[in-house]
Amino acid sequence: MNILKLEKVSYKYTDAKKNDYVFKDIDYEFDLGKVYSIKGKSGSGKTTLLSLLSGLEKPTNGKIFYDNKDLNKMNLDEYRSNDIGIIFQGYNLLPTYTALENVMLSMNISKVKDNSKEHALKLLESVGLNSEHANRRILKLSGGEQQRVAIARSLSYNPKIILADEPTGNLDKETEDEIIDILKGLAHNENKCVIIVTHSKNVCNSSDIVYELNKKN
Repeated sequence: MNILKLEKVSYKYTDAKKNDYVFKDIDYEFDLGKVYSIKGKSGSGKTTLLSLLSGLEKPTNGKIFYDNKDLNKMNLDEYRSNDIGIIFQGYNLLPTYTALENVMLSMNISKVKDNSKEHALKLLESVGLNSEHANRRILKLSGGEQQRVAIARSLSYNPKIILADEPTGNLDKETEDEIIDILKGLAHNENKCVIIVTHSKNVCNSSDIVYELNKKN
């Protein structure tokens, strides 16, 4: 089932020359239940595309639709708080909080019905973190464990889409494989649309579809 659609999407910076687009006229559709990797050389617009899909930036031209609704006509704060989860390479967790507190804070911000400690612990358990990990401060966790917390946080309001920006960029091969398996499970077992910006061949090889961005797009 299609969940995100791009129609003739182009983007250029406000101070760029007239025809100096980061990318131009992208037509593409993303479906639920699949893992997508977006790759391309530095400067090809991978992170920019993720920003457009998350509603943090607007296209210079063209339209983006979420579940057949034009993003330009939606409440983007609600969209980001309910419909998409974002995972960053740098984790973007609150370092003085515990893993559990990071997840519970996200649940409270999104005003989910079940914002209980038990629910947060189940989310952490679903990504391989036990109660001992849950009660550790973020800085006491390894990079792989922090990324698991970030994934659990992104799932705290059960979004349909997971956007991940280089989620394995700081991880060793073994930990990368574990994170990939979690993301694949979210797509294949929980019917989420997982979109990953990556330079990793391992991530690309593990994805259902690889989309390469370049200036000709």
